Amino acid sequence: MTAVLHALLFLLKWIGILLLVLLGLLLLIVLLVLLAPVRYRGRLDKKEAPEEIFRADGLVSWLNPLLRVRVRFAEKKLHYTVRIFGICLLNSDKPKKEKPVKEKKKKIKKSKKEKKRKEKPGKENGGAAPTEQVVGDGDGTVETVTQNLPEAIDTSDTVGDEMYSESVETAEQGTGDTAENADEVQGKKKVSLLTRIKQIIEKIKAIPEKIKQKVTHIVETIKLLWHKKEKVVIFLQDELHKTAIGKAWDTIKQILRHILPGKIKGQVEFGTGDPASTGKALGVLGMLYAWYGKGVTVVPDFYEKRVVAELEFKGRIRFGTLLIKGLRLIRDKHVKRLVKNFKKLLNVLKQKAE
Repeated sequence: MTAVLHALLFLLKWIGILLLVLLGLLLLIVLLVLLAPVRYRGRLDKKEAPEEIFRADGLVSWLNPLLRVRVRFAEKKLHYTVRIFGICLLNSDKPKKEKPVKEKKKKIKKSKKEKKRKEKPGKENGGAAPTEQVVGDGDGTVETVTQNLPEAIDTSDTVGDEMYSESVETAEQGTGDTAENADEVQGKKKVSLLTRIKQIIEKIKAIPEKIKQKVTHIVETIKLLWHKKEKVVIFLQDELHKTAIGKAWDTIKQILRHILPGKIKGQVEFGTGDPASTGKALGVLGMLYAWYGKGVTVVPDFYEKRVVAELEFKGRIRFGTLLIKGLRLIRDKHVKRLVKNFKKLLNVLKQKAE
């Protein structure tokens, strides 16, 4: 008994150790996913002389060399490779193996026994029953002669007479009914004309009522739109809502700052062909100078329409950072109230005029 109990405790001990090891591995994987950053880098080339060329090359890696994904666009074709621990799993440039086409063998079945067809008497002669006649000669010899007699008798003449007599009778009856049919047709035309006139009069009488309904519907729609506009204005002017929208915007900017490349360098030459629009585009790029910094040189061309660029960039994304920022935003009390009131506003905006 003690030996069995000792063996059972030993088994439970190793089962517990195995569960702890599995739990530790799972926790390690979760921490790696949240804390280990996904790194990326890339290069863009856009030229127009002597010929238009556009090339792009990007590399994404996680726990290098655990996972590496390379994407390249050149000569108007997309190329990609996926490697895990250096082993290539996917490669767009790898030639595909062509499967050999198997020819289907035709199976010819030969019958071993041939069926014998027995000829029935009387079928070869078009269904006519053969008759035999005995003819005697003067010398005392007797000969049998077969003759085919027709089975059907031609009755075309009798059928034609019957059809003629029937057509004559129907013609005599039709001459008597034409007058009655004409009276019925005229009566139906008069009735249909009266019903059409009545329908037109009823439609004319219903026009004022329809106009009244349309006008009331338009008025109700305008009132409802005005009410919706007031609700939207009140929603946007609420101080708590403004605070929540400001926090959400700050979080979105932080997330974008974390996702976008941290280092950019290169040169960009651009022109729209119009000095005014080129100046406006240069002003927008000037507002983004704080993001791309001193590493990028921007050269405007106020006379020609062209885009020439040589850029290199790199960055990283940590999923744990994104998760923390998202949870902070969701758990904020002002944001919760904003979401609740926004759902109510949507229900009001979905209402339709009766």
